[in-house]
Amino acid sequence: MEWWYGSMLEGCVVLTAVGFLTFVIWSKVLSYNIKMENKKKIKQKQEKLKARKKALEESLTVNGELLESSKKKILGLRVKELSERLRSGALSPTEVLQAFQSKALAVDKETNSVCDFILEALDIAKHLETIPENQRGPLFGIPISVKECFLVKGYDSTVGLASLLFSPSEQDCEFVKHLKDLHAIPFCITNVSQLCFTINTSNPIYGQTYNPRNLALSPGGSSGGEGALIGGGGSILGIGTDIGGSLRIPAHVNGICSLRPTNGRLYMSGMRTSVGVGNKAVMNGIYSVNGFLSSCTDGLELAMRAMLSKSENMAQEDWRVVPLGWREDLFAREKKLRVGWYDYDGIFPAASACKRAVHEVVKLLEDDGHEVVQWTPPILPEMLDTFNKIIFADGGRHTLDILKNEILDNSLKELTYKYRCPSWLKTFLRPIIGMFSKTLAFFFTAGPFSGSEAWTHNATMDTLIYQFTRLWQDAGLDVLICPGMVYPAFPPEHGHWLSGSALPGISYTAVYNLVRCPVGAVTVTRQGKEDEDMTEELMRKDYMNRMVGEVARGADGCPVGVQVVGRHFQEETVLYVMKLIEQLKEASV
Repeated sequence: MEWWYGSMLEGCVVLTAVGFLTFVIWSKVLSYNIKMENKKKIKQKQEKLKARKKALEESLTVNGELLESSKKKILGLRVKELSERLRSGALSPTEVLQAFQSKALAVDKETNSVCDFILEALDIAKHLETIPENQRGPLFGIPISVKECFLVKGYDSTVGLASLLFSPSEQDCEFVKHLKDLHAIPFCITNVSQLCFTINTSNPIYGQTYNPRNLALSPGGSSGGEGALIGGGGSILGIGTDIGGSLRIPAHVNGICSLRPTNGRLYMSGMRTSVGVGNKAVMNGIYSVNGFLSSCTDGLELAMRAMLSKSENMAQEDWRVVPLGWREDLFAREKKLRVGWYDYDGIFPAASACKRAVHEVVKLLEDDGHEVVQWTPPILPEMLDTFNKIIFADGGRHTLDILKNEILDNSLKELTYKYRCPSWLKTFLRPIIGMFSKTLAFFFTAGPFSGSEAWTHNATMDTLIYQFTRLWQDAGLDVLICPGMVYPAFPPEHGHWLSGSALPGISYTAVYNLVRCPVGAVTVTRQGKEDEDMTEELMRKDYMNRMVGEVARGADGCPVGVQVVGRHFQEETVLYVMKLIEQLKEASV
C-alpha cells in the first residue's frame, strides 16, 4: 500500500512538472507567434503609409515642383495674417491646405514626424469654401496637425502599439470634432513616443522622429511629432497632450511655443491614454491635459479664444470641463506685472543656456517696468518626489499588461526592467545605484505601493497643491518664470529613463502637472559657445548632473526657452506674458 501511494505521489509530481513545463513552453510559443504577427502588421502599415504619402506628393507636385512659389508665400504668413486672409476670401482653404500638406511632406522626409495624412481634409476645405463670409468660424480654413493619440474618425490611434493597428476610430473625439465645428481643418497625424510615456519620440510602428533644427537630436516627447513638424514649418498649429511636460518639452527643443492649460479648461477626454475613452485603468490624481502647440504665441491665442468661445458646449460634452469663457481683462492688461523667477529647482541644476534664457527674460521685463522678484517655491523637490510616486504607484503592473506581446521601443523596454525587478533586488541595488545618483536610486525603487500608501500619496499631493497656491498668494505674483527644461535639445538615447537622462529632463516641467497650473513654453534664445559647461563639482554630485552636462555640450545652436507659469484658470495671463516676451525679444534684436 505504501508503495502504491509513493508511486502515485511520484506520478503526480511528474505530471505536474510536465504540465507546468508544457504551459510555460506553450505560453512562450503563443507569445512568439503574436509578436511575429504584430511585426507583420507593422510592416503592412508602414508599406501602406509609404504608398499614401507618395500618392499625396504626386497629386501636389506641379511641373515637377512640390513647393512652388505660391505655396511658399502662404507658408511665410504669420498665423493671424493667414487667418484674416482666409476669412476675407483672399486665400481659399484648399490652397492653404495644399501648401501645408506639401511642406509637411517635405519636413516629414527629414524628420519622420508625420504618421499619416487625413485625406478627407480636402473635402473639408472644399466644403468650407461654400460658407458665406459672415458665417465663418474663428478657425476658418486653418490647417491643424493632430497628435497620434487623439481619436480621429477612420484613422488608427495606436500610441505605438501594434495590437491597435488596423482598428480605426469610429468617430472623432470631442476635441477634434470641436475644431471642425470652428471650421479648422485637421490635416495630418503626428508621431508620439510609445504609450506617450517618454521624452523622446520613437515607437516600433512609426520609428524615430528627429529634430528639424539638428537631425542628430530628439524633438522631445511625447508630442515630438508635433514639435518637429511645426518647428520645421510643416504645420502652423497643432494639438498635443501633456502629463509631465509633453507639450512644453517639444516646444522648448524645437524652437516653438505651446500651452498646457489648467486641468479642465479644455476637453480632458478624447485621447488614447487618458480619461473618457474606456481605459481599464486610469491613474489617480495626475491626468494628461490636452493643449496646443504653434509657431508663435499668436497661434495659441487664436486657438484658445476659439475654443473658449464655446466653453459651455465643452462643459456639456465633457463633465471635467469648467464652463469658463475667454476673459479679455486677464489678457488685455494695462497695469505692470509682478513676476517671480528661479533658475534652479533645488533638484537638478539647469544647463547654462537654460539659466541664461531666464535671466534674459528677467532683464527684458525689468526694463519694461515690471516688478520682478526672485522666488523659488520651497517645496519643488517634494512636488517632484510625489509626482513620481503617483505616476509609478502600481509598479508598472498595468503598463506591463498593455505591453504584453508588443514589440517594445528601447526606452520602454528599459523601463520594464524596473517594473519586473523584484522588490528584494531593488532594495539590494538601491545603495549601489545611490553611490552614483541618489535621485536615480529613488526612482528605480519607487513602487509598487499599497492602496493605503496610494491614499497617503494622494493626500500629500493635495497638501502640496494648497501649499503651493498659498505660497504664491503670499508672494503676490501674477506669473512665474523658470527654465523651459533642464537642458536644450538632446540625443534620442537621453530620453531613456534609466540609462538616459529623462529623470532630470522632466524635473522642471512635471511639478506643474502635479499642481495643475497653466504653463506656457516660449522660445527665447539659442545655446551658444559662450555658455559655460557645468562645473565638475556639480557633475560629481550626481551622475544625472553629468548627463545634463553632456547634453548641453552637444547642443550648440539649439533653441532654448522658458516656462511661464500662471495661476489656475488664468491661461489668458500666461498668454499675455508669453506674447509680451516675444515682443520685447523682437524689439531688442
